[in-house]
Amino acid sequence: MLVAVLAVLVLAAPAGAKLPVLKPSSYPGMTTFNCRTDAITLQPGQNLNRYELTKACPHAEAVSGPLDESVFAAGSDAQGFLTRFKPSMVEIKPSGKLVTPAVWDLHLHHVVWLPPSGGVLAAGEEKTIAMLPQGYGIGMDATANWGLVHMLHNLTAQPGRQVYLTWQIDWVPQTEPERTDISRIRGEFMDVANGGAYPVFDAERDFDADGDGKFVFPDDVSTNPADPSNEELGKISPNRSWTVPSSYTDGVTLLTAGGHLHPGGLHVDLQVARDGPDPGSTDGDDPAEVKRLFRSDAHYYEPAGAVSWDVAMTVAPRDWRIHLEPGDTVSINATYNVRRASWYESMGILSLGWTPNADPNARDPFEDAAAVRAMYDEGGALTHRRLPENVDTHAREALKLPDPRKLIAGGRAPAAGVGVNSFFAAPGGFSAVRGFPTDVMRPPVIRPGGTLTFTNRDALFGQPQDQQVWHTITACRAPCNKGSGIGYPLANGPVDFDSGQLGFGTGLNSNVTTGADSYTTPPLGNLRGARRGGKIKRGTTYTYFCRLHPFMRGSFRVRSPLDRG
Repeated sequence: MLVAVLAVLVLAAPAGAKLPVLKPSSYPGMTTFNCRTDAITLQPGQNLNRYELTKACPHAEAVSGPLDESVFAAGSDAQGFLTRFKPSMVEIKPSGKLVTPAVWDLHLHHVVWLPPSGGVLAAGEEKTIAMLPQGYGIGMDATANWGLVHMLHNLTAQPGRQVYLTWQIDWVPQTEPERTDISRIRGEFMDVANGGAYPVFDAERDFDADGDGKFVFPDDVSTNPADPSNEELGKISPNRSWTVPSSYTDGVTLLTAGGHLHPGGLHVDLQVARDGPDPGSTDGDDPAEVKRLFRSDAHYYEPAGAVSWDVAMTVAPRDWRIHLEPGDTVSINATYNVRRASWYESMGILSLGWTPNADPNARDPFEDAAAVRAMYDEGGALTHRRLPENVDTHAREALKLPDPRKLIAGGRAPAAGVGVNSFFAAPGGFSAVRGFPTDVMRPPVIRPGGTLTFTNRDALFGQPQDQQVWHTITACRAPCNKGSGIGYPLANGPVDFDSGQLGFGTGLNSNVTTGADSYTTPPLGNLRGARRGGKIKRGTTYTYFCRLHPFMRGSFRVRSPLDRG
């Protein structure tokens, strides 16, 4: 899940086009360092938001350049600039070997670094690299404390796995007298959804009101309580827009922009509004007062399209320079493809880097509209090519599991419903592994118009949250019996239902979980009808999976007393 305040994060367009890749800036005295946290243990199924303190470069290791690790040692008074930030994560194997884990196994859901100088550096699974343009850097005290918020996800039931969060930086030392070839960049972190430490929204198939297969948040959120998307109205964030303060009388120059999305996301759009000569006094109350500035595209390498983390985000190219006046308001929206599936807990983030310094190459979107439109049409650049660890290797593997729709029913569902215990749902649950016993998979039966309740016994009320395992019950299209990955299963059942993360989060996780351990489906019917042409049908089999642990599957059947099977 997230992003870098000075340039970037997540998803893009088709992988066919060869997009340019940014190159880092270079300065006299610049040194590249590897940095990492202490070991972090990931419990089975963990999906916790955590906060801790870190340093700018703990466990520093010089890679290239004239400086050594003493720059970041205790007692150092070194000052300088960070000009490149490359985030990642490695697993510590029992042998001590460090391996970058596959995103379908362990993944860096999101990490946010909070330097004391202000702004944000962040990463999601796409691991966009923040590369600042020549002449700009983030001012850094080498030994200051930084805040660190991370959500690292163990998609498996395997205990005791350990990882390091890693980041590689380019560090440019301050000189005496102060160097004149680099200035401090400033940043704005823009977010479409208001959710504190977990700013997410849902993009569901039935939110597509105009039939174009897309849902734009927040633009397509309806104010009519009768419309399905109205449930997202309260999630719209005031941080989706930023107004240039009046104190910057000469205006500002935008230097960098990059977005972050989740699977299903297509792009994050950045636009600006400036009040014009019309009778109104609000920025953007006339369409002529709004200009497009940049589109951060999700560039999917995934052959199946916008369904996995096999993606890279485009960021503004090096020649992108936008002049804004005091009072101009920039805003963002995020577009998701909802034609093939619903997407729960989605994000739409964009980081802006800017300076109050005048730039002769900057163009005003209203006075130089053609030049700004040309920059928009030019599109963005990548910060890296395809990442091997993001290839969705096991998704859609043929496991030769039976089709739940063709299994003999397992009897009427118990009054207590289905329980989830030790990563397994019963009755009717199964694991996406070869050779899973067929008799265990037999779906329990409910009557047409009935509901089914699920209880997550892996998360108990009062249990410490780091001992809980949170699960979702999410509809998928039958047979839902292929290999698990990020891009399979999808939330694409004949009827949408999703429980959210069942469990009891506190603190940073209070809005991650539902605060409950049970979920009841909406009333469900026999989609094919009990009888057709005088022939008795077997009913409708619904399949489901856990979005947090996609190997967890299950089914149940809706059948009237007249149906057989």
